Amino acid sequence: MKRRLVKAFVITILTLISAPGNGAELRSLIEFQKNGAIDWTAGVVEAKGIGVPATYTYYAKPQAHRDDILSEAINKAGHNLLETIVSLRINSRDRVIDIIENFPSIMKQLRDMANKAPEVERLRKYQYDGTVEVWSQMPLSGGFSQLILPPEIRQIEPIKQVLKPNSASKLRTRSRSSEIFTGMVVDARGIQAVPVLAPRVLDENLEEVFGPAYVSREFAVQHGMVRYTTDLWRAKFNPRVSDNPLIVKALKTLWPGRCDFIVSNAAAAKLRSASEHLLFMRECRVIIVLDGMQ
Repeated sequence: MKRRLVKAFVITILTLISAPGNGAELRSLIEFQKNGAIDWTAGVVEAKGIGVPATYTYYAKPQAHRDDILSEAINKAGHNLLETIVSLRINSRDRVIDIIENFPSIMKQLRDMANKAPEVERLRKYQYDGTVEVWSQMPLSGGFSQLILPPEIRQIEPIKQVLKPNSASKLRTRSRSSEIFTGMVVDARGIQAVPVLAPRVLDENLEEVFGPAYVSREFAVQHGMVRYTTDLWRAKFNPRVSDNPLIVKALKTLWPGRCDFIVSNAAAAKLRSASEHLLFMRECRVIIVLDGMQ
């Protein structure tokens, strides 16, 4: 009987490990807006545009007219994408619109990005009367991040560890019990937190333990400073945080921003205890778990 129970347990574990998406895919945290959406997990912004024919005789119109309707839809999608982008929260103080007000030249660059954003063709829909609905999509990484991320996120040179003789072999044989963490998962469910591009993690004394000063701009631009999800289990096994992430519970957030996360002093001490931890923070190996967006 005992042997059968052990066998059933092993089969269950293997099934969970081999199931599609386990250890790879995060459950998306999506913030819906009037004509667009921000997928904080995939790191993309999407917006729809609708082209409407002048009459109900769409199928009798020449192909050029149909192309005009599609072009109108794509142009509107670009306009709505820009509106969605400027509403993005950067940190507890600023949205993209605040940056634009201080640096007007950025608006032109963002408009160009939105207008050049590719259409997601699989989402294109044609209505019986000739109306066309399209969606455009733009990543939050790359050029957008380079333009918008706070200036305190700077390029950080690789960390060089000074090893004593024979310490290299010991480092290679270290076990999980040695508490060398490969990433961090912040469980911020149940505290009314919201996603932003550049969040912070603070200890109970409000001293920063993770934030813009800890990450290298190279990684933040390429991968985003953090990723968000609604699934704690998948977050623990996601490749972004590798095989031994530190799991910390956020006790609360600072209002009104709701994106600066307070963790216990004990958890903060673990983050500060070794240079290995600075490496995963530098490489933005952080996932934050939130409740679903309303």
